[in-house]
Amino acid sequence: MVFVDIWKDGRNSWHLWTVDALGDSEAMTQVFLAFLSVTGALVGVMLGSLLNARVQRSSWVHQENTMSLRERRATYAAFVAACREWRATVLGPDVQILPASSVSRRPHADGGQSRVQVVRFRAEIGLIAHTTETVQAAAALMLAVGQLSEARADHEAGQVPEPFVQACRDAEREFNRVARAELRSPEINLETPTSLTPAASPPGIAPGGAQQTT
Repeated sequence: MVFVDIWKDGRNSWHLWTVDALGDSEAMTQVFLAFLSVTGALVGVMLGSLLNARVQRSSWVHQENTMSLRERRATYAAFVAACREWRATVLGPDVQILPASSVSRRPHADGGQSRVQVVRFRAEIGLIAHTTETVQAAAALMLAVGQLSEARADHEAGQVPEPFVQACRDAEREFNRVARAELRSPEINLETPTSLTPAASPPGIAPGGAQQTT
């Protein structure tokens, strides 16, 4: 667009002056479009970087959670296995009876290496468990087997009162329940049979393992 300005000077002379407003407007438009192009590119780069960082962080968190879950599951399983081995050791016929030790001030059956493993795994659980209930259940299971070892010192092999053995089973079941809840495993019935039912016993074998005679 061209603007025309006409005026008359003091000598009665007419003058004509034109201004190309369209040219200036197009120049400003080009500058503005260039600015938008650069700004859009910068914003795109920034958003892409933020999105990439978020994806990487999410992937890292997922990997950490997966590793933690795997580590806790392995430690909990090893702890239960060590407790079972300790229990089998103290109930064995050849176990050594100690008058006292760092384990207990009372006479008790020596759990040997299995007892050492239980202590080690119990310490690890205190470091990696995500709930207080898991730590408490582990301590309860360890205490139940410890009390069984003390009871074994007062009884011959195979003569330990059943309540001590059942207390170990109950403590193990409770630990498994709490640990499964922490690991977000499906809830299942953890009751397990301790002997065959009459219908499940092989022919000629009475419930409890005794052979039937005819």
